[in-house]
Order: sequence, then structure tokens, then C-alpha cells
Amino acid sequence: MADIIWCKKEKGGKPCNTVNYLDPYCFWNWEGKVNCAECGTVYYIYMIQGHMYKGPEERPGEKPDKMPLYADKPLEGYVNYRPGTAGKTAPFECIPRHFLLGKADMVKFSIRGRPVRGWRPQPPSAGIAGSFPYKWDIQKLSPEVWQEYQEKLKKREVKDW
Repeated sequence: MADIIWCKKEKGGKPCNTVNYLDPYCFWNWEGKVNCAECGTVYYIYMIQGHMYKGPEERPGEKPDKMPLYADKPLEGYVNYRPGTAGKTAPFECIPRHFLLGKADMVKFSIRGRPVRGWRPQPPSAGIAGSFPYKWDIQKLSPEVWQEYQEKLKKREVKDW
């Protein structure tokens, strides 16, 4: 659960109305200054165990120590600032490692060599969300996977347990 700072600072005759989300991982036991993603107003906060102990107190003319992870304007529809927006929000530090950023592997067979029903692309006969009945006819639905399965059977690559 993230804590928030709802900025109500007047800019150009109307309130900023930006909700700045403070990521609990970065702000758990933290004391310092954080900026508003929209207007740049700097607030002093002191958080203990993820709860706001002091603040937010406005600190004009000071530089922020950290930026919020995410911010949005709930009263203006879908206006938001995603993690890593330059000068507005902090970068998301928990991105997956480089070898996890590819696309998913297509798995046609289980670890024991038996065909599975969740490969892609599914044939049009699969219907909505690939909902096959419990007993499915692989030979009719996907002849190429059936051929591959027959070859695995001949090579004795299919195991029972």
C-alpha cells in the first residue's frame, strides 16, 4: 500500500490536483524532500514503517531528495506520469533482468513429452480463450503438433512418470 501526497498548490489560478504515489519500498523509513510530478512543489516528509509521521510540509526554493514513483490527476481523466518520466518521476528500479525481457516461449509439450493444450497460436476452432473440452482431438485440431507427437513416440521421448 503506497502513501500519497495530494498536491493542492495553486498554479495559474487553479489547483494542481496531482496525486503523487510514494512507493513503500523506497519511502519505508525515510526522511527528506519529495517533489510533485506536475508542478514541482517540494514537500518535506518523515515516514516511519510506511506511515506518514511528519508532513507533507511545503518547502519552497529547496531541491527534492527523491521523486515519486507514479503520479496521476484523478479529476482530469487519464492524465498520469509513469515511472521513469524525466524530471517528473523516479525510475522503476525493479525491472526484470535482461534475459527476462524477451517474448514468451511457445510450449507444445510437457516435461514428459505429452502435448499440452495451451500453445499459441490457437486454431480458430478453439473458440473463445481456447476452451477445448476435457478430451480434445489433437489430430483434428492441430495436425502439425500431432505429427511431432508421433515422432516423439517413435523416438521414445514420451515418459509416463
